[in-house]
Amino acid sequence: MRVFLLLLATSGVALSSPLLLLFQDQAVLMNDVSVDGTRTFSIPQGWDVMDVLGASSWYTTPEKKTYWEDIVKGKAVEIVDEVPESCELVSLSPLVLKKGSKYYLYNTTLGKWLAFVYREPEKAEKKLVVEGQGEITILLHSDGSWRAEYYLHDNLLMGNVFLSISGVKNAEVFLVSSPLEENVEKVFSISRALEASQELPPESFEAEEVKVYHLGEVENLDRSPTVEFIRVTLSKVNEYYLYELNVNEKSFDYQMTTFTKEFKAPVDLPKGFVNIFSKISGVYLIVGRTSIDDTPKDTNLKLPVTSSWDVRVKGDLLEEKKYKDFYERSWRIIVQNLNEEKAKVKIIVRGRGLKITSSSLEGYKAFSDHVVFETTVPASSEREFEFTVRSRW
Repeated sequence: MRVFLLLLATSGVALSSPLLLLFQDQAVLMNDVSVDGTRTFSIPQGWDVMDVLGASSWYTTPEKKTYWEDIVKGKAVEIVDEVPESCELVSLSPLVLKKGSKYYLYNTTLGKWLAFVYREPEKAEKKLVVEGQGEITILLHSDGSWRAEYYLHDNLLMGNVFLSISGVKNAEVFLVSSPLEENVEKVFSISRALEASQELPPESFEAEEVKVYHLGEVENLDRSPTVEFIRVTLSKVNEYYLYELNVNEKSFDYQMTTFTKEFKAPVDLPKGFVNIFSKISGVYLIVGRTSIDDTPKDTNLKLPVTSSWDVRVKGDLLEEKKYKDFYERSWRIIVQNLNEEKAKVKIIVRGRGLKITSSSLEGYKAFSDHVVFETTVPASSEREFEFTVRSRW
């Protein structure tokens, strides 16, 4: 962990604000400051010091501990058998409850509660005391998280990031698509990329499965803001009905298809959820919601929207032959379109070592493990095609 942060801190990246790395479950805050001798810093509430890079020495002043046995001494107390309902838990050791301005301390010797009036003082800030000369980097860590939500209206794609952090107002924010503890080694290469850049990095760095996204400078972080990071009109969104079958299946009656939207990612997209809207009776309504993984730019995104009986598929296994090294099967596929407009349909046949020997539908795409048939079915009609395919056992 320390090596990773050291590489980041010596990256040469010039930032006017503290740098905030938001992981899925934690946050790391880096702040470059100058010292000349001894200097004291306030630590934001909820944050702890990880390290101070470049300092001769450093230490934190401990928060003042509350000793309830000492507080109750000299106070007028009332001994009671029970406490009021819906009390607030203040301490477990010793057991202290609170109701309004009244506190209840359980006395194990008496087996009863000591009730007294008490006003808690404001908690003293935790302090960091640093000894050194010149530039230092203060590294803090705390709980924190983020999530991405996308909204697709026809060809318009919007994306928001919901940030959860406390104790920090402004920072240059980087989103890391992994838990902090599980993927430290993978993030090393990202930090090395930062070290070599000598300037603010591009939108994202990639190290195996870990992605880092530069969100930019964000204000009012302590209010858990929502930040829009993408709003773009997609050049093309393909819409079609999808049905998949295994070549080893037997004949099947009509089955639902999946209405699907497909487009190329316009930029690197953090993993999150895509909410898909469709205009119904003049109003945009959510008709589907699906998750996506971290998606590099120009990657095809296939989003299942909803299952549909309006476009359905039936399969008849016409013939099946078994040879020494392969099977040969002949299929008839019937596609019904009950919509009042034409429908584009994709049929994907999956198997091992597939080879099409004949097909009544032209323009199919054959691969070793799947074959893609595409057809357009006119409104309120059906279309059928036949094919013969060989597959390995």
